[in-house]
Amino acid sequence: MLDTSPGDCILEAGTGNAGLSMYLARAVGPNGKVHSVERSSSTSEHAQLVVEQFRRGVLMPSIVFHVGVLGEVINKVAVSIDKSLATVLNAEKPLAEDPEHTWKEQGNIVAPLFDGIVLDMPTPWTQLPQIFGFLKTDRFVVCYLPSISQVMDLVRASRQWPLLVEDVVEVDWRSWDIKVAIVRNPDPLAASDEAMVCRPTHTPIGHTAFLVKLRKCGAQ
Repeated sequence: MLDTSPGDCILEAGTGNAGLSMYLARAVGPNGKVHSVERSSSTSEHAQLVVEQFRRGVLMPSIVFHVGVLGEVINKVAVSIDKSLATVLNAEKPLAEDPEHTWKEQGNIVAPLFDGIVLDMPTPWTQLPQIFGFLKTDRFVVCYLPSISQVMDLVRASRQWPLLVEDVVEVDWRSWDIKVAIVRNPDPLAASDEAMVCRPTHTPIGHTAFLVKLRKCGAQ
């Protein structure tokens, strides 16, 4: 959903066990970067250990771990990517608290950094005002939300910013029964024929979460 390409720079919030971080790292390749922000230091440390132990740390060079609340550390993340921003971006002050300076134009920093943003958090609309300016125009924010009420709150809030709701997808869990069966046939010559049984199981379809895809539009 992010339309990720090799060499991209991706921002992820909600590192967790680093499963998505590693998937994104493979997508951006050795010339790209995934900046993953996690508010819990112990969770971030565990995630780093997971990545280090995966195939002898082959993906570690492509992932940069950050600790803190996204809206509060985004400026520091930006400066870590582009040191030249340090002269115009106060890394100790959230973006939303400094709205009038010349390094911003209509909510965007002069040179947006990220080719995509992934938010795995319960209230992404509280962080979007601080971060959407760092996303390149015509690129995507994808939010992972368990509840449809969270989706509704996000869609309402996104109307405040140049973000177009492009897609909402429910991710479900449906088990299938795939096995080899003996064909019932009165003909003794065909009685031992085998066939594949492929059908959904009779268990209910399980819901996991919703994915909301937002596209950043150009200034009107």
